[in-house]
Amino acid sequence: MIKNTILNAVIGYPLEHTLSPKLHNALYKAAGLNAVLLPLEKENLAKLVEAIRFLSVELTAVTMPFKQDILAYLDFVDEEAKMIGAVNTVILKNGKLNGYNTDIVGIRAALKGVNLKDKKVLLLGAGGAALPVAHVIKTAGGRLLVWNRDSKKAQVLIDNVFGSNSKQAEIVSLDELTAKDVDVIINATPVGMFPNVNESSLNLSLLAAHQVVFDLVYRPMKTKLLLDAESKGVKTISGIAMFIAQALEQIRLWSGKDLSGLISENELISLLSDSK
Repeated sequence: MIKNTILNAVIGYPLEHTLSPKLHNALYKAAGLNAVLLPLEKENLAKLVEAIRFLSVELTAVTMPFKQDILAYLDFVDEEAKMIGAVNTVILKNGKLNGYNTDIVGIRAALKGVNLKDKKVLLLGAGGAALPVAHVIKTAGGRLLVWNRDSKKAQVLIDNVFGSNSKQAEIVSLDELTAKDVDVIINATPVGMFPNVNESSLNLSLLAAHQVVFDLVYRPMKTKLLLDAESKGVKTISGIAMFIAQALEQIRLWSGKDLSGLISENELISLLSDSK
């Protein structure tokens, strides 16, 4: 590393899927920022936070499975991140760890142009990636249908984001749904993520041409879910749009610089699609 280079990191376990170093480092180079983002993979979150403080890591991107658990280690949590109960960005400033959720920005960017008001949105998953999705659906006036293997976790998500008495969200069983019951489908599980690219959490029978399907998984850029949806004539949105938008917001929070447009989205997608 060059002398005085700022150290940033992505933390999670495992990290074989992440393209955060490739994306961040390309943006740093283009902007002339003397910084590097490296992967820090460890199963023990407490040890990772200890390393962040010891190494003075200025920007930490947080991925699964730590987006919820990281809150307990932070000195400050942004109100929106606190409200949904998940953090994907930690900024070290004046010795304090400050938590934010830029996934919200990424999700809104990916769903730009999709009408969510009064639409029935099927959310697959109830973990740290699903929380900001639920928040975006709530603020857009959508009706949320949550499926998760653990229904108790799905109820916790609804209670946290919508409130325990909300009629805007409910837990559903995939076996009891038909395609006509759903307008938008959002996958917030890791199913279909590299290297398990032949997996999908949804049966083809639940897909129909009137829908929009958005998969938060960005590697591969076209997951099996998206390929299945396209085969049914469904409009699809890759997680890569969210991934790029949330990373740009992370960099803005850390450096104060807006790098959107510095490298075109198509160039960034091309750069990331080269990753095997």
